Amino acid sequence: MRIFLIALWSAAFLLQAIAFSQSSETTLHNFAGGADGADPLGDLVYDSSTGLVYGTTDEGGGSSLCTKGCGTVFSISPNGSPYKTLYGFAGGTDGANPQAGLVIDQFGNLYGTTYNGGAHGFGTVFKLMPIGGGMFTESVLYSFPGGKPGEHPLSRLVLDPSGNLYGTTYAGGSGHGVVFVVSPSGSETVLFTFSAVNGSHPRAGVVFDPAGNLWGTTSVGGVANLGTVFRLSFSGSVWTETFLYSFTGPGGANPYAEVTIDSLGNVFGTTKFGGTPTCGFNAAGCGVIFELTPRGGGFTETPIYSFTGAADGAEPMADVTLVLDATGFRHLFGTASGAGTLGGTCPAKGCGTAFELCSIGSSCSGSTKWTEYTLFDFAGKHGGKTPASGMLVFSPVVTGSRPLGFPPSGRGTCTSGCMTTPSSGGSTGNGTIDRLSN
Repeated sequence: MRIFLIALWSAAFLLQAIAFSQSSETTLHNFAGGADGADPLGDLVYDSSTGLVYGTTDEGGGSSLCTKGCGTVFSISPNGSPYKTLYGFAGGTDGANPQAGLVIDQFGNLYGTTYNGGAHGFGTVFKLMPIGGGMFTESVLYSFPGGKPGEHPLSRLVLDPSGNLYGTTYAGGSGHGVVFVVSPSGSETVLFTFSAVNGSHPRAGVVFDPAGNLWGTTSVGGVANLGTVFRLSFSGSVWTETFLYSFTGPGGANPYAEVTIDSLGNVFGTTKFGGTPTCGFNAAGCGVIFELTPRGGGFTETPIYSFTGAADGAEPMADVTLVLDATGFRHLFGTASGAGTLGGTCPAKGCGTAFELCSIGSSCSGSTKWTEYTLFDFAGKHGGKTPASGMLVFSPVVTGSRPLGFPPSGRGTCTSGCMTTPSSGGSTGNGTIDRLSN
C-alpha cells in the first residue's frame, strides 16, 4: 500500500507551467545486465532522508552461481544521477533473485526478500544496513527451510511499529503458501497457511489497514481458482481469515499485486486477467482495476476499469498508487504490462503503458466514477517495455479546472513526476528506470 509519497524534486517541478498532454519519458538508467543488474520487477521506494530512490533487480549483479546473475539492490536519485549498485547477491547463503521491492525503517535500513538462495535454497528475508558513505552491509535475517514455514517469497515486506516484518511465500505451508512474520531478531512465525479454497500462491505481500488487519491477494485459489483478496484479523493469540473475496472472471482474475487501502476503508487493486468485455488477444480478459467497498458489514467488489488491450494497456501486474490532490480527490496511478504500442520493437501483445485513474469530481474526471487516462506508451528499445512494477509518484497532483477538451486524446498527466522500472527493453534489453513528467 503506497499513499502520499510526497517529495519536492526541485523548484522547477514546483513552478512548471500546468500542461495537460501525455507525460514525457526520460530514461534514467539502462540496465546493462552485468554488475548493475537486469530485469527489475519490484516497486521503487523513496527515502526522504537521503533523497534517493531504492530498488532491486531479479538478475545481474555479476555472480556466476545464477545463469544471468543473482540480482542486485540499487539506488538512484530522482534525476538519475548517480546510479549505484548497493549490493550484488552471490546466490549462496546471502540469497538470490529478489523479485519484490524494499521497505525502509526509521534508521535507513533496507529490508527485502529473495525468491531463491539462503541456507536451504528456498529464499530469504534480508537486511541492508547503512555503514556510511552511501555504503551498506547485507545480513540474512531468515532463511526459509522449505515445507511448513514457507518457500520462495515473492512479496515485498511491511513493517509494524515494533520492527516486525510481515510477508508471504508463494509456496510451502500445505503447498499453497503462507503469511509469515519475522521478528527483528530473525525468528519466523507462520500466521496463516493457505489451503487453495481460502487462496493459493500469493505473489504479493500484505498491508495493514487502519485497524491493524492484514490484507493481501492470492494469484489463484478461491471458489473459481482465479485468485482471492483476503483479510486476516488478530484475535487473542491467532490470526484468522475474516474476509475472503474470490474472483470469478468478469470482475477480474488472477491478482499479482498487493492492495492499496484508503482512509475510508476502500480497497483497490489490479488483476492480470479477467474483465468484460474480453480483449482482442486474450480470451480470459486483459485485466481490471477493482475496488472493494465496505457495505453492510462486508465488502462489495466493483471492477472500476477493464483494460481493452488497445492503447489503454493490458495485463496489469503491479499495485496502484493512491495520491490525493490538494482538494482531497483521489487519483490512482499504475502500469499495465502489455498493449499500448504495437509493432516495431514491441511484441504482439504490446510494450505496456502507464496510466492514471481520476475519481469523479477531480480536475481530470469524466462522467463516470473513475476516468482512465494513458500517461505513456512504452516503446521497447527506448523507454523499456513490459513493466511489472508500479508507479512511484511524487505529489502533489495538479488541481484546478481543466480546459474543455483536455486532456487531448484521453491523455492524463504525471504532473509532479513519476518513476517506474520496465522489466525488459531499453538499449540492451535488460530493462530501464524511467521518469515520467510533464
